[in-house]
Amino acid sequence: MIQKPFKLFNKHKDPIRGDVSYPDMNRRYPVLILCHGFKGFKDWGFFPYVAEMLCKKGFIVVKFNFSGSGIGEDLQNFTDLERFATNTYSRELDDLDRVLEELEKGNVCGKQGYLDRVGILGHSRGGGMAVLKAAFDNRIHVVVTWSAISHVDRKSFLDIMPQWKRQGNTEIQNSRTGQWMRLDLDIVEDIEKNGKSKLHILKTASKLDTPYLLVHGDKDESVPVGESRSIFEALRVSRSRLEIIPGASHTYNCVHPFTGPTPELKRALSATQEWFKNFLK
Repeated sequence: MIQKPFKLFNKHKDPIRGDVSYPDMNRRYPVLILCHGFKGFKDWGFFPYVAEMLCKKGFIVVKFNFSGSGIGEDLQNFTDLERFATNTYSRELDDLDRVLEELEKGNVCGKQGYLDRVGILGHSRGGGMAVLKAAFDNRIHVVVTWSAISHVDRKSFLDIMPQWKRQGNTEIQNSRTGQWMRLDLDIVEDIEKNGKSKLHILKTASKLDTPYLLVHGDKDESVPVGESRSIFEALRVSRSRLEIIPGASHTYNCVHPFTGPTPELKRALSATQEWFKNFLK
């Protein structure tokens, strides 16, 4: 496996840092794009392992940090907190669009990737972004989500919304690092403006016409398994499947730093590899 870094800029001139994993440089391969979730990043926990395993199955794997992830240049720590504070769902969709644009131009993985065989794997909020993007973008041909959100107006946001609006910002704690991370009103305004239109995940899911695998753990403490069930029920595409993994948490019982794959992660990954192989290779 060969890995190469890349750096793009979105329309706001914010950096999108990522890397590409190639099985080798002697052939062309289908391309998979990985999207992390809220307070996640491309090198969190299981993501490097998942990228490696998918690459070994014959895929070029692109993973990147959303520009508002909060992760700085060292790619490990939340040092870019100003961009985190102003991040929105719409900005993440723009970032994803930018990655796809540059992929088309050959600026992400050169000419090694088959652009008519592109899949996307999104975890948590990244799963919601994958659905919202894939439904209206014919550059994405297969979708897999892990622990996907089904709506952008999260209960954790709604519970503090009145005070959030009065103050003009709020702070949330990163349970892993202990950091308090500010959120300005940008995301609130984005939800109020677009939550019933371009950010409505369930309505958008009903328009999806690509093969779609949903994976979710029945012990998910962050995004209830019912959210994937709701997305699945909204689908009209026949090539879809809901895989519920017994005993799996939101992160499939994995931690950061990564200590190795759990049985739950292996099951999620096995179903994912099979799905991408069936519809992309």
